[in-house]
Amino acid sequence: MRRSRAGLAALLLCAAGPAVAGSLTVAPTRVDLASGRTAGSVTLHNNAAEPVLVQVETFAWPRSASTGDLEATTRLVAVPPVFSLPPDGKQVIRVALREPQRGPAEEAYRLLITEVPQAGPTGGVQFALRLSLPVFATPEGAAALPQWSIDGSGGKARLELVNTGTAHVQVQKIRLKSSSGAQQTIEQPSYVLAGQRRSWDLRLPVTAGTVVTLEADTNLGTLAQSLAAAGL
Repeated sequence: MRRSRAGLAALLLCAAGPAVAGSLTVAPTRVDLASGRTAGSVTLHNNAAEPVLVQVETFAWPRSASTGDLEATTRLVAVPPVFSLPPDGKQVIRVALREPQRGPAEEAYRLLITEVPQAGPTGGVQFALRLSLPVFATPEGAAALPQWSIDGSGGKARLELVNTGTAHVQVQKIRLKSSSGAQQTIEQPSYVLAGQRRSWDLRLPVTAGTVVTLEADTNLGTLAQSLAAAGL
């Protein structure tokens, strides 16, 4: 008897290894189309003892942290769009731009791989399991330009990251230490797309002029900087 699926798999932002949603495993967890490449692929594996029906969709990803406001697109295609995957079966999903990347800035997309729920013999509720993978089309010369600051407008201290560059920055982990010795570690992996911003609430006791030392693990390497709190 087919077991019920419970809940949506979390949308995957920064997974390092193969991504798993229920019985499905995918690798790699992102697609990079750089330096003129217009096509790439991922491999989906069904770990279950039952076949699964899979739907694949592509979306434009024009905003930064949120993946709930994706936009339909025909510029990026994925094949096959629908297929059945047998037990322990594998399927290569190919993604491609219909036209070469245009303009100096990186284009960001999302590849959504969804297990289509099947009616169970008991009539129980079935839920879709979903994997969401980033796809980046990065022209030659495009680069991230992260700018960090600590802002206290609104009465609450926040760490701000503005990416004024033309490619994304991927933040995995942030370590902060104030001049008073207080420390905070932020482990909220995020992509900050070109021209976008991201903020994190601070627990550190900071006042105007407090100096905070930042170390951030990113796709650009470890970024280190001293920041003076403002607006408090």
